[in-house]
Amino acid sequence: MNKKKRKRRLALRLGIPARVVFVLIIVCVVQCRLPRTPQVTVMELGKRRIVSTVSATGELRAANQVDISAEILARVSRLYVKEGQEVRKGELLCVLDDAALLSSRDLSRANFDEASAAYKRGEALYRDTLISTAEFERVRTAFEVAKAQLDQSEDRLAKTRIYAPISGRVVRLNIEEGEAVMMGTMNNPGTIMMTIADLAAMQARVDVDESDVVDLRTGQRTQVKLDAMPDTAFAAAVRSISYMPSTNLTSAAEGVTDFEVILDLVDIDPAQRPGMSVSADITTAMREDVITCPLQAIGRREVEGKLSETVFVLEDGKAKLVSIETGISDGRSVEVIEGIKEGQTVIIGPYKVLRTLQDGDEVKPSKGETEWQERSDGPQVRRVRVRT
Repeated sequence: MNKKKRKRRLALRLGIPARVVFVLIIVCVVQCRLPRTPQVTVMELGKRRIVSTVSATGELRAANQVDISAEILARVSRLYVKEGQEVRKGELLCVLDDAALLSSRDLSRANFDEASAAYKRGEALYRDTLISTAEFERVRTAFEVAKAQLDQSEDRLAKTRIYAPISGRVVRLNIEEGEAVMMGTMNNPGTIMMTIADLAAMQARVDVDESDVVDLRTGQRTQVKLDAMPDTAFAAAVRSISYMPSTNLTSAAEGVTDFEVILDLVDIDPAQRPGMSVSADITTAMREDVITCPLQAIGRREVEGKLSETVFVLEDGKAKLVSIETGISDGRSVEVIEGIKEGQTVIIGPYKVLRTLQDGDEVKPSKGETEWQERSDGPQVRRVRVRT
């Protein structure tokens, strides 16, 4: 009997904890299945300045820059300039070997003198009807051919003396005395002997994506930065916008279409050099004292049968879906024209909650500092195209 009582008491002691554990499991399962109130991040809307920009990259160039190429095949006889030297318009830069061209010119002149004398004699004889019209035409044609050959010889000889077409600095020198230079042809650009640039006026030539170029206008303000001077921003303005896409091999390979935009730099620095890599932020629009909302808070949903841009506003612990009208964007936030007011609280995250949140859902709000709040002033980059 004692053994049976002991077994019964042992079974009771083991059964009670098991039942407790079972009950706890049931409670946990039920609680897990109960709908939880999602925790969301909220922000109170205020007014500020917002700036919309288009960003692009390119290179620096002198506004007036000339490549000087050879127009004849010859050797460099004398070179009068060095790289970096200042030159004035009309100054002699170099002389090409002209020995062969001098001989050709002298021969052409002799032929011309002979043909000129024959033409004068023929003209007198023709007036006196001593030669036929056909004979006189032959003499006159020979004179005109000789004159054209002399003009051509003198023109080729003149091309052996290279003068500066503009005032500026020799920014690139590709030749030395004794080196042969080639003239350009249809398939060969020829030898670029040197480049002269007027560094008093500089430009940035950048490539802008086709989706952004429609927002650009001449005269728009721009901030230009050089890779070589990253801490300095130079003021500039849009001078021109190409009507045809750039013929850029890299862009073509990537399947993108860019348009060249020329920016006139207002701030000129002696450290600026043609060919330097630049990045530009072109201001396309600016609004002062307007309501703005973070981009991550804005979605597109159907409201009253119409697909529109929406945000969730926090009201009495619930998410209220509101249709809004937006304006310009700086890439981080958007101008709100209509739909919400200053001081209202919007739900800005997290994304996984916003994705499934429905109008009228209860939420648990929490405020938090965001990068958007800390950087509420000044333009933000919207898109960057790297030219290689």
